[in-house]
Amino acid sequence: MLQVSPRKWKSRAKQGKAPWCVDTRYALADGVRTYYDTREDAQNYIDQLNNQISSQSKVTDAWKWTLYELAKNYIAFVKKEFESGDRSESYYDEKVRYIDYFLDCVVDGKPVAEMRVTYLTEGMIGDQIMDQLKVNRTKKTVRNIIGGVSTMMKYGKMHGCCKTNPVEEVPIKGGKESKAKNKAELIPDNIIHAIANNMNPRWQFIMRFACATGVRQGEQRALTWGQIDWEKSKVRIDRTIKHKTTNAGTPKTEAGEREIPLTRDILAGLKELYIKQGRPNDPDLLVFGTQFNRPVTSAKYLKRIHDACRRAGVAAIRWHDLRHYYASKLFQVYGDDLWRIKNYMGHATIRVTEDIYGHWLNDDDDNAEAVDKLSSVF
Repeated sequence: MLQVSPRKWKSRAKQGKAPWCVDTRYALADGVRTYYDTREDAQNYIDQLNNQISSQSKVTDAWKWTLYELAKNYIAFVKKEFESGDRSESYYDEKVRYIDYFLDCVVDGKPVAEMRVTYLTEGMIGDQIMDQLKVNRTKKTVRNIIGGVSTMMKYGKMHGCCKTNPVEEVPIKGGKESKAKNKAELIPDNIIHAIANNMNPRWQFIMRFACATGVRQGEQRALTWGQIDWEKSKVRIDRTIKHKTTNAGTPKTEAGEREIPLTRDILAGLKELYIKQGRPNDPDLLVFGTQFNRPVTSAKYLKRIHDACRRAGVAAIRWHDLRHYYASKLFQVYGDDLWRIKNYMGHATIRVTEDIYGHWLNDDDDNAEAVDKLSSVF
């Protein structure tokens, strides 16, 4: 329901501007904020809009929406907020990611995405969906997912999809206690191959680079040609795009700044890409950027890997799981040499490495050269 809300201007430049606000962005596809000098004028405007909204067929048909259709409309709305500057890129990325997790769940053998919004109940979420969401996720992450879906349902409620929000009162159960205690799961080679084979050549190489270097997504998005050491066959990691910004900065710890050896196959792929880009002289040009030298969004990374997983017929994984895959290869090569593994992974302490990967330790000796062995990633 549309409401009038008072607007308190903080800057002197805007003081004196009309103080009564009507926000129609949630209710209308082309909604905006409008301001009025008196509350009465604002309320009159709302009354007119409510009459218009009730007569629109697209609103009366909203009760037929599936959860996928609701998500599609809601994400388009959030994207518009991001593009207008009202929301950050990280906010948009998080909404896409959390709602994707929710839509990937299954209820009574049927994908949640295909269910009508009106069929979703609090019991379904608490009894079935919650059990799927909490697998390999912390309680905090599960809470964030439910919070994101609840916001989407509020949007749907305003559009006539449902009369109540079944997500609002769902208790958060289970989940892992803390991120530091999470144990990385080993992803088999055949799963990695299947996912990569369902990407186009460009994204297949972007994925291969992540698997063969273990760089974080922010580090990969910020990577420039100046960080590639062609003579030493190494990549220098000293830049990252932090979670809530779109600009590159330095890693959050000194340990994050490191050099990682490049396999022969990855080096050859980089040279091919370098030539394809016209052998750029600018060391600040992004290796995996857009044609306008802008970082590819984290939402795009997530969408690409989820789409490939869906086409390959395997369970969805995160881009960050490719970093765990790289770590598994390091353990195959270096065994229990945690110091070396810590340095390549960019962990602040060995304790972090032990907490995440300690269960992979074994006593097998393998004297093969790391770079040679890592060349078999694909």
